[in-house]
Amino acid sequence: MDLKQFLKPLPAFERFTEADIDVLSGSMAVSSYPAGHAFITQGQQGEALYLLMGGAIETTHVDEATGVSQESRDLHTGELFGLLSLIDKMPAGWSAVAKEAVTVAALSREDFGRLFQSAPPIAHHLQYMVAVQLARDLQERNKELRELLKK
Repeated sequence: MDLKQFLKPLPAFERFTEADIDVLSGSMAVSSYPAGHAFITQGQQGEALYLLMGGAIETTHVDEATGVSQESRDLHTGELFGLLSLIDKMPAGWSAVAKEAVTVAALSREDFGRLFQSAPPIAHHLQYMVAVQLARDLQERNKELRELLKK
């Protein structure tokens, strides 16, 4: 599967130029993994941002304060995961494991850093997506802590 053609229609990347998509697709490595492969482990630094190109990924989260497992979520073709892996020394808030054989495109932190020189609009967009994810996580954690205080 051609990564460039896969990226172009995705809502996260549809507004970017052909040249920017070329740079992004050239910065990502496409690989296949078997069911059960762990991409991200909660509490550990992730290796890369991933784009799911085929298959399904299950994400899970255990509340660190209560030890209670939160509702899991399935990711499907076209979804990004591991955004916070782009931040150095940021432990993952969720675990992500392949439910079946999957194909993913990975963008490492180092390659993300190089995007600021070669494709600034995409690098800034990914940086914005990281900020949005951090804000969502902070809101969710605040909600969890408020619920815990009520008990």
